[in-house]
Amino acid sequence: MDELELLKKDWKKQEDVLPRLSYKEIYKMILKKSSSIVRWIFIISILEFLLWASLDVVFRLNGMYSNVEKVDMGLFSLIASIASYGILIYFITRFYINYKKIKATDSAKVLMENIIKTRRTVKRYIWVNISFFALAMIATMSYALMFTETFQNSSAKNQLPVWLIIVVTLLVTSVFIGVIALFYRVIYGIFTRRLKRNYGELKKLEI
Repeated sequence: MDELELLKKDWKKQEDVLPRLSYKEIYKMILKKSSSIVRWIFIISILEFLLWASLDVVFRLNGMYSNVEKVDMGLFSLIASIASYGILIYFITRFYINYKKIKATDSAKVLMENIIKTRRTVKRYIWVNISFFALAMIATMSYALMFTETFQNSSAKNQLPVWLIIVVTLLVTSVFIGVIALFYRVIYGIFTRRLKRNYGELKKLEI
């Protein structure tokens, strides 16, 4: 008899001694865990919003924003900031709605559906943020090269080759995207994996 069979035999002996949890009790435990996870996703998204807002304020107070205006990119920067804040506010709202829905769930089937929706929302949030950052970097480079007076009026001697600017921008963008993707994978990935585990436990209850 192998070790696994011995463990199973020993477990069966203890089944009568161990407390048995009802379907309702197990469901309540999973509901509580899922609600807590989604609440933390909501809280972290707010903290992320405050972080970017704080960096933006510091950026402007330190006079670094004036350098952006010097190269005629003030309006472009403003539009990009409004768009990024709009994305963050939208997903914060979605996370809050998901949290309220899960908290008020009264059946395992509905809870499973809400867990799936929350995981999808988190995945969309990650991909939208990464895509927006990549597009913003490429758009910034394109705008600077084609529309700003600083680049258009600079002499050929002082001006860097366009191909070099493109390569450097793409490299910097790739590094930043990698860092952001890693951050999201570590932070939000922990919670989505826990939600997936809860979903699996609920599925077993429904069988």
